[in-house]
Amino acid sequence: MSFSQREIESLKLTDEEFFELRDYISRLTGIYFPENKKYLIESRIRPRIEALGLKSYRAYLDFLKFSPFRARELEILFKLITINETYFFRDELQLKVIEEKILPELIQSKPKNGFRTLRIWSAGCSTGEEPYTIAMIYLEKIKPKFPDVKFEIIGTDINSSVIEVAKRGIYRQYSMRYVPENYLQRYFNCNGDEFKISEEIKKLVRFEQLNLMDRFQMVMMRNFDLVLLRNVLIYFDENARKEVVSWIYDSLNRGGYLVIGYSETLRNVTKAFKIVYFDKVVAYKKE
Repeated sequence: MSFSQREIESLKLTDEEFFELRDYISRLTGIYFPENKKYLIESRIRPRIEALGLKSYRAYLDFLKFSPFRARELEILFKLITINETYFFRDELQLKVIEEKILPELIQSKPKNGFRTLRIWSAGCSTGEEPYTIAMIYLEKIKPKFPDVKFEIIGTDINSSVIEVAKRGIYRQYSMRYVPENYLQRYFNCNGDEFKISEEIKKLVRFEQLNLMDRFQMVMMRNFDLVLLRNVLIYFDENARKEVVSWIYDSLNRGGYLVIGYSETLRNVTKAFKIVYFDKVVAYKKE
C-alpha cells in the first residue's frame, strides 16, 4: 500500500499521539523527548508509517505493541531515535583523570601477584570511539607502567547499526579530529578519507548490543572496575536515570568508578556513590 503525496504531507502527529509514543519509547529505552522535540518524533517515524502502509501515528503505536513483527520494528525504531554524536579522545580532561588517577588507583587495588584484569564498560558507546580510545590509552600509557595488568573492555549500545560500525572499526575525518598525531600514526591505517583502527586495538574491545533499560540484560553486567556512561543520561527522564544508575552501581566492584558526562550530575539521582573530585573532574566511587 502506498500513500499519495498529499496523504504523506497531511500526516500529522497529534499531541495525544505524541505523548503516548513518547511515554512508550521512554519505558522501553529510557530516552525522553520533551514537547519541543515533537517534530523529531514526527519526522523520524513518518517514513516508517509510509513503509508499513499505516494510516496514522496511533496505528504505528499499535503496530509496535501488538504486531507479530514488533521486535523487528522496535529494532528499526531504536536506530531512528538514538543520537550517535561521538569522536575519539572526547573530553580530554576526563580522559586525563582516567589515565593518571583512576586507572592507576584501580590497578594498585588489585592483588599484586597472579593474574590481574581490569574490566571496563563503555555504556552507550555508539560507533565505538570511546572504548577504542581507552584501549589506546591502555597500550600507550598504562601497559608500560603495569605490564602484568590486562584490560577487558566492553562497549555496548542499544542501536545495532552503530555496533556493527564499531566492530568494523573504520572512521571518517570527523571522528579523528582530536586524535594525537602519535596515536594516529601508531594505531590507524589511513586509506584516502577512511581511517581503520589497528587489529592490535580491535582485539582489546568486545562490542554487544544492550538496552540499558532491559533488566534481564543489565543483571548480566557484573564485576566491572570502571563504567563510562558519558553523555547518555542527558537523554533519559528522571525515573530512567535512577533505574539505570542503580543497575550500574550493582555492576561495579567495590572501589570501582562510574564516570558520566562532563556536564552531567547524579544530584537527585542517587546517593549511593562517594563523590570524588579530581581538580575539575568529578567521578563516582562505589565504596
